[in-house]
Amino acid sequence: MRLFLLIFGAFSSVFASMDVQLADTDFLERAINFIIFVAILWFLVAKKAKAFFAARRNKIAERLLEVQEKLKQAKKNKEQALRKLEEAKEVAAEIIANAKREAYMIAQKMEEQSSVDIENMIKNTENLMEIERKKMEKEVVSEILEEVFKESKINAAEYVKILEKKVV
Repeated sequence: MRLFLLIFGAFSSVFASMDVQLADTDFLERAINFIIFVAILWFLVAKKAKAFFAARRNKIAERLLEVQEKLKQAKKNKEQALRKLEEAKEVAAEIIANAKREAYMIAQKMEEQSSVDIENMIKNTENLMEIERKKMEKEVVSEILEEVFKESKINAAEYVKILEKKVV
């Protein structure tokens, strides 16, 4: 209806400003035909146009809902990813702490093992020195005995004296 009034107002203002007599032209018939044409066109197309625009509005609303759902899902995924990141950071910190503890324990064990090894090496060296000392004593005794047996003029008391002199 507004469209009809707008068109009628436009045509009447055009003709009001002209010096032409309406009775001399077929403008009035053409205007009426045009108005009838627009009314028929409106009557035929209005429902389809309204349906088209309503469908388009619904599609836009559906797309908007889909986009909002995707946005919500993306926010949830982001929150989950952030939570997993925090959990991963905590796990990494725990792994690092465990690794440091294990490294400290291994270092302690290595230090203890090293000290035990050093003690064993010292004992072994002392044992070797004792063995070498006994070996040297046997060699000295054997040298002395060889000298004594070569001369064979010495009695047992003299053997003991000679041994005491060489050993001590």
